Amino acid sequence: MYGERDDLEPARPAPYGIPPDAIADERPDRRPEDAKRMGLSRHTEEGAVVHFVANLDRAKPGHKMMAWILLVTFAGPALYTLLLLL
Repeated sequence: MYGERDDLEPARPAPYGIPPDAIADERPDRRPEDAKRMGLSRHTEEGAVVHFVANLDRAKPGHKMMAWILLVTFAGPALYTLLLLL
C-alpha cells in the first residue's frame, strides 16, 4: 500500500499498441497543449475537469448531452450575473 505508486494508471489492454506496463512517459498524453503548459493533470481539480472533457466523444449522444450540461453549469452563473448587472 505505502510502497505503490498511485500516479500510474492500472494495467489494462494496450491502447494504440502500447503495452500496459509502459512507463507513464511512453503513454500518449491526450491533454490539450495549453493544459500541459499550465501543468494541469488529472490529479488537480481543474485538470480533472479538463481531462474529463478531453475524453468526451462527440459521436456518442450521452457524451454530447454531458457537454451541454457542463456548458450550462459553467456558463449559467456568468450569464445570470450579466443579466442582473444589466
